[in-house]
Amino acid sequence: MTIAVEIDTGTLGFPRMGPNRELKFALEKYWRGAITQEQLNKIAVDVETQNWHTQVERGIQRIGVGMFSLYDHVLDWTLYLGCEPQRFTKLTSDVDRYFAMARGLDGIPALDMTKWFDSNYHYEVPELNVHTTPKANFKNFIDTIKRAQSTLGKNKAVPVILGPLTYLALAKYDDNTSIASMLPKLLPLYTLLINQLAALGVPEVQVHEPSLVGAHASKLLPHLVSVYGDNTTAGALTHPNVNLHIATYFEAIDDDVYKWFATSKIAALSLDFTRGDNLSVLQKFGFPSGKRLGVGIVDGRGVWKIAPSTITPILSSILEVISRNPNAALTIQPSSSLQHVPYTTKAEVDFQANLSSLYGVLSFAYEKLDEVKLISNIIKDGQLTNSTTAFQAANAAWATYYKENPAKQAVQTRVKSVTEADLKRPSDFATRRPHQMKSCPILPTTTIGSFPQTAQIRGLRRQLKLGKITQQAYEAQIDAQIAYNIGVQDALGLDILVHGEPERTDMVEFFAEKLNGFAFSQNGWVQSYGSRCVRPPVIYADLERPLDMTVREFKVAQGFSAYKPVKGMLTGPVTILNWSFPRLDITRKEQAYQLALCLRDEVAALEKAGCTIIQVDEPALREGMPLKLSKKDAYLRWAVDAFRLSTAVAANATSIHTHMCYCEFNDCMPSIDEIDADVNSIENARSGDETIRAFKSIGYKKDLGPGVYDIHSPVVPPKDEIIAKLESFLKLLPAKQLVVNPDCGLKTRRWPETIAALKNMVEAAHQVRSSLK
Repeated sequence: MTIAVEIDTGTLGFPRMGPNRELKFALEKYWRGAITQEQLNKIAVDVETQNWHTQVERGIQRIGVGMFSLYDHVLDWTLYLGCEPQRFTKLTSDVDRYFAMARGLDGIPALDMTKWFDSNYHYEVPELNVHTTPKANFKNFIDTIKRAQSTLGKNKAVPVILGPLTYLALAKYDDNTSIASMLPKLLPLYTLLINQLAALGVPEVQVHEPSLVGAHASKLLPHLVSVYGDNTTAGALTHPNVNLHIATYFEAIDDDVYKWFATSKIAALSLDFTRGDNLSVLQKFGFPSGKRLGVGIVDGRGVWKIAPSTITPILSSILEVISRNPNAALTIQPSSSLQHVPYTTKAEVDFQANLSSLYGVLSFAYEKLDEVKLISNIIKDGQLTNSTTAFQAANAAWATYYKENPAKQAVQTRVKSVTEADLKRPSDFATRRPHQMKSCPILPTTTIGSFPQTAQIRGLRRQLKLGKITQQAYEAQIDAQIAYNIGVQDALGLDILVHGEPERTDMVEFFAEKLNGFAFSQNGWVQSYGSRCVRPPVIYADLERPLDMTVREFKVAQGFSAYKPVKGMLTGPVTILNWSFPRLDITRKEQAYQLALCLRDEVAALEKAGCTIIQVDEPALREGMPLKLSKKDAYLRWAVDAFRLSTAVAANATSIHTHMCYCEFNDCMPSIDEIDADVNSIENARSGDETIRAFKSIGYKKDLGPGVYDIHSPVVPPKDEIIAKLESFLKLLPAKQLVVNPDCGLKTRRWPETIAALKNMVEAAHQVRSSLK
């Protein structure tokens, strides 16, 4: 049966770094002064243009343009709206202000950075206060749209703008400012922009408002009419010649927001049908006449190929609702921007050669475009069934995958056998703390774990991978680097040492490589922030730890330090899960427990090797929290339990540390306390003392390591600045409760600035420590 509904294809965004990370390398050259701004811009334009052509070639008819960015799209809108904090206004160049907000300059701290909803992408947080005076600065954006129209045509190029409600919901404010007070200042600028786009002949604008599905939705609801209007009233963004398309993703839209849309003059609404239950919303309220539904049915955040048995019932139900109203239309599209997945599986030679069953069910950005087009054609042809010819290849690939990767009975049994007793340390914190870190002074100094990853270290790993050196030769050179790292720390006077992680490409990938059940890409790079890219591993089977993962390097490092403890360094189960591409056939909770049991065995092995301080990092624990408050408690329960399952095996004398960064913690503070880590080292350098105050507000009694300087900035913090930080900490917490450290690992920094910054940190700690006597 042919479907009598208009159907086309679209996208909400695309990867930015380039298939070979061209933009990453160009940015880093520009920051080093190796290329000019003009050369950087040319490379960016080339990557963006290639992205557009790729989408056209794969049959996409509505191509979202305007989300491409040199660093971060939220930061772009801070620049477009002229909302830079006053400390940056003395920089007269747009590009200088832009990168200063992202990375900081001497005496000018960068903007705070946190996670984009529940993803591992980081955005630069807008700072808004009574002095913020927005000013239109849309030239670069308009130039991009003109270029897209010239390349794609006016009907294919759909401008993407970050909606005013989401921009304001993502910002942080002083005490006298709020969304309600800032919105009237921003709306005239958005009106101006819509008018400028209308003058270019733009028929449709995608307005991304993902905050309409999250915890902020109820607070934003009262502002929808002033921004977008309703059935009788024009909003600030309303224009007679421009159709507004509101895009939401990552969760289900709230009923009240959907009901407003249904009666408004908004032309189109995108919904995510891969996360949250948007289908129920659609079935409950129907779909209004004369509007278009963006059907986010291809997962924009996962790497798995569509499973026909899963998507056909959803699509059939959507078509049933839409068919009641013949004037409605559909756009088949990814569920969100494809910036969260790699470019293409075609570059993954090892997958094809060694894991053929897995390769058959993987889908990256290019392949997801093909899936969008395939689904659109199937619906148009009236052939939407699980067994349709076009879906047979996907069905066969999934059948092979499941056949070749069966459940591992030993793993399944161990997970099912976990009890409450497995989640508890031998004694409470007050009892065990006097037995820990006995050799350390008050205000002990340490680092988060990693030291600079030099070209020599990266080259060494490449040589090993290519078989040009033996494992023995590789380990000898790694050990020499560990010796250097320990020597630097000893010379600087740090109290708790780390081996520096020279053997680790990435804090998740390293552990994934040691476990059975993970697969790895060669070119599966995904942007984390700025030029920073990661290659998330893929969980494809039950997880097992066949051998020790970190014990050898710990022994080497501790052997170079007779008097100071060396931390064992692990990545926590929730972070490994959230920074990997998880399986779809079992729950995330079960995958977290499998990881936790592997890490539990590693904690025990480190203890047996003499390690008395073990850091289990969980920077992504808050990141993975659901956007709907109704789902929050269930997630936090199993996430906390997974961490405790990893660490509860430790004896009282073993100090368990963790590290958390670049998230808003206020809405989960009791759970962070409940993980029962002895020391929590937190990002704090970009957020004043807000995070410490949050810990203090819940009566936090364990030890805390607030970051004293921002490692994402190349600026070396002056000693006096660190002293001021420490003194501000001491106004909130007693010295016996504080550990002194940077706010994150030092992997991305260079040695000269690393040594200079740590020297200032240690000297500052010594000075403050002496003042306490």
